[in-house]
Amino acid sequence: MAAHKPVEWVQAIINRFDEQLPIKTGQQSTHTKVSTEHNKECLINISKYKFALVINGLTNILKNVNNMRIFGDAAEKNLYLSQLIILDTLEKCLAGQPKDCLRLDEAMLVKQLLPEICHFLHSYREGQQHAAQLRSSASAVLFSLSCNNFNAVFSRISTRLQELTVCTEDTVDVHDIELIQYINVDCSKLKRLLQETVLKFRSLKKPAQLAVISSLEKAFWNWVEHYPDEFTMLYQRPQADMADCAEKLFDLVDSFAESAKRKAAVWPLQIILLILCPEITQSITKEVGGEEKANKKSFVDSLRKALGQHSGSRQLTESAAFACVKLCKACTYINWEDNSVIFLLVQSIVMDLKGLLFNPTKPFSRGAGCQSADVDLMIDCFVSCYRINPRNNQHFKVCLASTSPPTFHFVLVNSLHKIITNSDLDWWPKIDAIYCYSGELRTMFSDTLGRVIQSLSAHPPLRMTSSLTFKEKMTTSLKFKEKSTDLDSRSLLLALVKLIHADPKLMLHNPGKPGQEIQNSTAELIKGLVQLVPLTHSTELSQEAMEALLVLHQPETIEQWNPDAAIETFWDISSQVLFLICKKLIGHPMINSTEILKWLREILLCRNKFLLKNKEFATQGSLIPISRQAQTKLEVCLYTFLWSPDAEAVLVAMSCFRHLCEEADIRCTVDELPMHTVLPNYNTFMELASVSNMMATGRNTLQKRVMALLRRIKHSTAGNVEAWEDTYAKWEQATKQILNHPKNKVEDGQEWINMTGFLCALGGVCLQQRSTSSLGTYSPPMGPLTERKGSMISMGSCDVNSETSLNRFIERLLALMVCTHEKVGVQIRTNVKDLVGLELSPALYPMLFTKLRNSIGRFFDTQGLVPITDTNTLFVEQTIAIMKNLLDSHTEGSSEHLGQASIETMMLNLVRYVRILGNAVHAIQIKTKLCQLVEVMMERRDDLSFCQEMKFRNKMVEYLTDWVMGTSNQAADDDIKCLTRDLDQASMEAVVSLLAGLPLQPEEGDGVELMEAKSQLFLKYFTLFMNLLNDCSEVEEDGQQVAGRKRGMSRRLASLRHCTVLAMSNLLNANVDSGLMHSIGLGYHKDLQTRATFMEVLTKILQQGTEFDTLAETVLADRFERLVELVTMMGDQGELPIAMALANVVPCSQWDELARVLVTLFDSRHLLYQLLWNMFSKEVELADSMQTLFRGNSLASKIMTFCFKVYGAAYLLKLLEPLLRGIITTPEWQQISFEVDPTRLEQAENLEENQKNLLQITDRFFLAIVNSSSEFPPQLRSVCHCLYQATCHSLLNKATVKDKKENKKSVVSQRFPQNSIGAVGSAMFLRFINPAIVSPYEAGILDKKPAPRIERGLKLMSKILQSIANHVLFTKEEHMRPFNDFVKSNFDAARRFFLDIASDSPPSDSVNHSLSFISDGNVLALHRLLWNNQERIGQYLSSNRDHKAVGRRPFDKMATLLAYLGPPEHKPVADTHWSSLNLTSSKFEEFMTRHQVHEKEEFKALKTLNIFYQAGTSKNGNPVFYYIARRFKTGQINGDLLIYHVLLTLKPYYAKQYEIVVDLTHVGPSNRFKTDFLSKWFVVFPNFAYENVAAVYIYNCNTWVREYTKYHERLLTGLKGSKKLLFIDSPARLAEHIEPEQQKLPAATLALEEDLKVFHNALKLAHKDTKVSIKVGSTAVQVTSAERTRVLGQPVFLNDIYYASEIEEICLVDENQFTLTIANQGTPLTFMHQECEAIVQSIIHIRTRWELSQPDSIPQHTKIRPKDVPGTLLNIALLNLGSSDPSLSSAGMALELSAPRLV
Repeated sequence: MAAHKPVEWVQAIINRFDEQLPIKTGQQSTHTKVSTEHNKECLINISKYKFALVINGLTNILKNVNNMRIFGDAAEKNLYLSQLIILDTLEKCLAGQPKDCLRLDEAMLVKQLLPEICHFLHSYREGQQHAAQLRSSASAVLFSLSCNNFNAVFSRISTRLQELTVCTEDTVDVHDIELIQYINVDCSKLKRLLQETVLKFRSLKKPAQLAVISSLEKAFWNWVEHYPDEFTMLYQRPQADMADCAEKLFDLVDSFAESAKRKAAVWPLQIILLILCPEITQSITKEVGGEEKANKKSFVDSLRKALGQHSGSRQLTESAAFACVKLCKACTYINWEDNSVIFLLVQSIVMDLKGLLFNPTKPFSRGAGCQSADVDLMIDCFVSCYRINPRNNQHFKVCLASTSPPTFHFVLVNSLHKIITNSDLDWWPKIDAIYCYSGELRTMFSDTLGRVIQSLSAHPPLRMTSSLTFKEKMTTSLKFKEKSTDLDSRSLLLALVKLIHADPKLMLHNPGKPGQEIQNSTAELIKGLVQLVPLTHSTELSQEAMEALLVLHQPETIEQWNPDAAIETFWDISSQVLFLICKKLIGHPMINSTEILKWLREILLCRNKFLLKNKEFATQGSLIPISRQAQTKLEVCLYTFLWSPDAEAVLVAMSCFRHLCEEADIRCTVDELPMHTVLPNYNTFMELASVSNMMATGRNTLQKRVMALLRRIKHSTAGNVEAWEDTYAKWEQATKQILNHPKNKVEDGQEWINMTGFLCALGGVCLQQRSTSSLGTYSPPMGPLTERKGSMISMGSCDVNSETSLNRFIERLLALMVCTHEKVGVQIRTNVKDLVGLELSPALYPMLFTKLRNSIGRFFDTQGLVPITDTNTLFVEQTIAIMKNLLDSHTEGSSEHLGQASIETMMLNLVRYVRILGNAVHAIQIKTKLCQLVEVMMERRDDLSFCQEMKFRNKMVEYLTDWVMGTSNQAADDDIKCLTRDLDQASMEAVVSLLAGLPLQPEEGDGVELMEAKSQLFLKYFTLFMNLLNDCSEVEEDGQQVAGRKRGMSRRLASLRHCTVLAMSNLLNANVDSGLMHSIGLGYHKDLQTRATFMEVLTKILQQGTEFDTLAETVLADRFERLVELVTMMGDQGELPIAMALANVVPCSQWDELARVLVTLFDSRHLLYQLLWNMFSKEVELADSMQTLFRGNSLASKIMTFCFKVYGAAYLLKLLEPLLRGIITTPEWQQISFEVDPTRLEQAENLEENQKNLLQITDRFFLAIVNSSSEFPPQLRSVCHCLYQATCHSLLNKATVKDKKENKKSVVSQRFPQNSIGAVGSAMFLRFINPAIVSPYEAGILDKKPAPRIERGLKLMSKILQSIANHVLFTKEEHMRPFNDFVKSNFDAARRFFLDIASDSPPSDSVNHSLSFISDGNVLALHRLLWNNQERIGQYLSSNRDHKAVGRRPFDKMATLLAYLGPPEHKPVADTHWSSLNLTSSKFEEFMTRHQVHEKEEFKALKTLNIFYQAGTSKNGNPVFYYIARRFKTGQINGDLLIYHVLLTLKPYYAKQYEIVVDLTHVGPSNRFKTDFLSKWFVVFPNFAYENVAAVYIYNCNTWVREYTKYHERLLTGLKGSKKLLFIDSPARLAEHIEPEQQKLPAATLALEEDLKVFHNALKLAHKDTKVSIKVGSTAVQVTSAERTRVLGQPVFLNDIYYASEIEEICLVDENQFTLTIANQGTPLTFMHQECEAIVQSIIHIRTRWELSQPDSIPQHTKIRPKDVPGTLLNIALLNLGSSDPSLSSAGMALELSAPRLV
């Protein structure tokens, strides 16, 4: 566009400039400021080529803006800002105007612009805010305009002069004459102005004449200051025309000055005009010249006289002083060599001048309104005098004196600043001469600073003001109601700071002083400046302080801080600067904080420049505390700015991180340190710095990027932890502020959002302080160190002190998730949901999961009931959204932390809560979202940890399938139909993911074996899915007639159908053994659609590679074998993940069994060495010393003992039996004594003889032992070799590659540097040989106990042998010391023996221990140990896992295998504690035993029904038995067999006290004991068996039981009122007597307590109305009486249970009454309740769910073997291949093509 339509393009730029002015856009932000600056630059550049267009456009904009009507302070400020922007742009455009292309149109444009500029100059109002700035900008525009357009301006001035010659006194307008003050004037232009004035001066009215006189004087100084060379040249080559013109005007003005008042007005101009006449000045000075010069000479004399205060007129004295200062000033622009005469004139007046101006006793003043002008005059005088003669410094000392007025100090400092900054001419002296006064100047600075700081603390500012000039401070002192001295001090302080900025050396000069003193003075100066930086109410002072500090931080200046120790001083002082500034930035919000941060960035840059310049010594003195503190504070500061709502501040903070990194680079290079020791988060800091150029991005994008980088910060440092804590404290305050005082300010809300995101993203670093180890190492199976009770599962970083800020933050976030604040609630909830779900540090996931789980868990009361509230529902909905975002986001590092806390409980509770929400639109939407969450959860399955995954997934499938086809058919509204179909789809997609590889795990059935229960469960789901497919087909057919919106539904149904087929495929794939024989008949189904669908399923499972081996008879044995393989599986590093996990979680009471199981199974797979290596390494790792090794009761000790016992029995028998038998059978040994303890000697015994006897047998035994190495069993050689190696090396402390290169020793070797073989000998004798020697009878070596004397000898001998093995001498036992020589002499022999048996491990055992995997007790014990501890194993592995080390998670495989195997056979509590007495059998028992009833199949089948069993113990320590009444079927089960089974089960225990739980859940007539059978129970047991019943707990008593007990009241009289009889109505009540983990109620009983909708205060109508509660569960309805009824003399709550399958009809009579018809019950049950409709709907729902899962007919098929599968499937395929139905035919074809995979 710029090329083709330049005018339009330029106009577009101008329009954009106009639209983005503050008056149009409102208050400026950083972004709009940048945009405005960009527009300005564009226009300035364009003006070089299209000057007229740009100037015209800007002029029009200025006109329009000037004419705008505004209301309010904000609008007025925006107007001024807009005018300033326009004027500034105009000034720069005019300054760049090409001089060679001036045309008429441009001149015309200037004429249009000039009136607008004049408007600003003329309408200046004193004291108005921004007015001075506007006037200054307008004058700058006029100056630039007059450079190239002088004629236009001059014409206006000339015209005005002409007008003023003819006007009246009353109409004098001198505004245009004042333009002379502002225009650009060179020598020729000044001449024109003088000439014009000469022509018209006489004709002007007096006000005009005075205006001309004032303006010309200022025009002269404009010329001198802008063109000093021209003025200098005037004195080198005088210009006659200029002098002539000046002389004429001098004469005119002189004649005008008739009175003293007029003289005072004209003298300043006259002295200027005199200066313009060099020759006249020279003649006056030399006192030569004629009459025509007399008035000039008279003028000079008058000046001198007035200056000497001899004129009698104060006005003239002041004017003379002014004129003389101007003379001195002008002289400084003249080279002394060019005209030294004028300097004589100056010298004649300068002393009087200085005496007048710099008199501390009588300060010069021209009145209150002229303070500023007086100061300027004194400054001009001071500077001029210095430039004329720098050595004459009397006035300098006067100004410097502390007793002088503040004005003198102010003049001094400003004069010095001017001397430093204005040094345009070569002959002007530099500031060096003043350096000697640096000490006094520093004192002045510190004193002034002290006064200002004190006044600020005494008078806090009422409002923000910018510190401008001395004049403004002085004139506004009353307005601010502050003391003028305070304002004087501030102005002086500002001047001093500017002075430091101008030349820091002036304050740093310290010649000849000691280094420490220099350093202290520098530190005082710099810290003083630092105090000024945060002064937000004095912006200019703050800005200047920053500039001064920046100059002080230049590398060459830093070296002057203390030349004796530059580097050390730098680290000390600069660190203090950083520390103090950052502390202020963190602690106090400041308006200019972004500017301070930018300045801080420059400081950091300067620091690094200095360090690079002094690279070799850069770190000298860097380790001082303040340096570390400064780095910490700087980190805190930069982190804190990352959540600023100001995007610019964020970007600046990010860019600062680069300088931190650069400093770290320098320090690491110098000291050769690794980076992580200096700046741990170096890499992330560099990334933060690299994205700091994202200015173009939006605020939200920037914050997202920042949070992503914050999440990558891995290392906890003092800086980031403090930043987090500090931000958290501010966040808490901000949260309270928002909730208590909500505002509509966007910035407040944005800052809170940013803070929340920051805390979420960086929170992980707070955990690192507490996490001791981040590596996935396995904790060893500890023994005596802790004597573990139960399991020892360390959850790592999840175990956090609940009082930490992090905990409080997460809890606060969870509370805000459901914030219901009227104004800001929605915004807070939305932001918290998004930030927690998307920005949370992965390290916080475990904590979040735990807190979410606990929060949701609190929604359920002790009975598991769920009170539905809006808040709880909202929390659940938010949790679902957060979890989905969190799992979906795949945040970097999430995989590492997701699995550290299980989410099973939380997910189950979410579903349990959501499923009772009903079928309202919102509830359906929540359910759909939850299903989507489940699907995402399964996608991340490998990253999550599950403690009971198979059980959890089975439960989820049960819950989610309950939502399929829930309401879709009942919905009348199309929108609701769509929603419910969406729920069907989401549910099925979730179910598909859950069913992948999922073995069905039914709850324990009543009288049904595992495979049958699995088959029933399979059939339930398969039928439901088939019904869903049929439903899809029917709806599709119905929908074919309707077009339009039905198409969307059709697409939904196609997708749903696809999901359902996938679900069926996954279901069958993972459960072929229980499912194929039930479903194969569908291949021959009469319905073609059903048949086609089933073939599709078969095709899918073939494509998935399903194995049909599970149909084999040997499948159970195969699975047990795989279980053993999994437990003995070894990782790449030699670790045993499952085995070691099991070792860590099994309670110590089961260690003996675990040791037996592990040793046996590992040895059978030739992996015993690997087991021992892992176990022994752990033991060694934890041992305090060699002496404590294997001495405790640890698992490793038990494994070693078991190995010695199993593999060493034959060896010990062969070795010790001959030796021991020889001692026992030889007569002479019978009489010998071995007692060596003098205190235990008998009278006839000789101590020396006994010692000799003991040595003799010890030597014999010892020699036999050390010579038996060839007989030593190979398995024990493995044990000893492994033990030997474990004490030399540690598996879990392997040396790294670097360690190996450096030949570093392992941890254990460093801890036990002594002879490692000693551990082998010590353990072998302690655990193996000596126990057999001391107790040969118990060890099975002798058939009877030795005599006491020999027993004592064997014990003493074992002590000596143990000392030899331990390689230690006797010290504590005096009576054993005589044997030390013998002990010592055998050290070497023992060592050789130990080395012989331990130095080499024998090759793998050639003997294969063949195990029968089903019958072998060790494998069954392993099954039981794994099953009972699988949750703890899951927790252990999730907190200690290392994926790379162990490959695909072995726990998953274990969980899957255990799910296929099902629960282990029940093992009663060990009967050792309750060892039965030698009881006589009853006649009944003898009869049953004699007939070998226990061998009959009927009896074996009865045992499998689990009608009566023992499990666990009560709180009183008694064994507990369970009788499950509903499992006994009257007429189907032989009662005598049941009594015999109960008798055999009780027999080991009933000699002591025991307790019984009778589960009467759902018991009825079919489970009753007939009268004669009931009476038998009271006579067949021994009397003590009845007496030892400590308690009978009757659980879930119902109405039928009450009637039954009434009917048999006579028989049950003995039980009536019995204290042993306790009626229990809930598991919680049972827990009062039996701990929950010890309870073993059937799962079907406990399931009735889950997921209940409870309706209290119902009325059951009958002949006697009773109050009841109706509980609707997932499978049954419970009617619980609200009032107690007496049963067996005790008050009882009755609980009648009706399963969905028993409910025949439910009828809603009216809104308050309904009836329930139950199968096998004559009359319907009638109930009244206020919520009858809700109750009826709930019951209909569970009945419908049951019907949907019931097949039309239960197919009966013979068992299918693996070899039958190919033929069966091919037969189905061929049968359907020729069908006329195209879908069936194609399904048959697909199946036929897939079938060859099986062959």
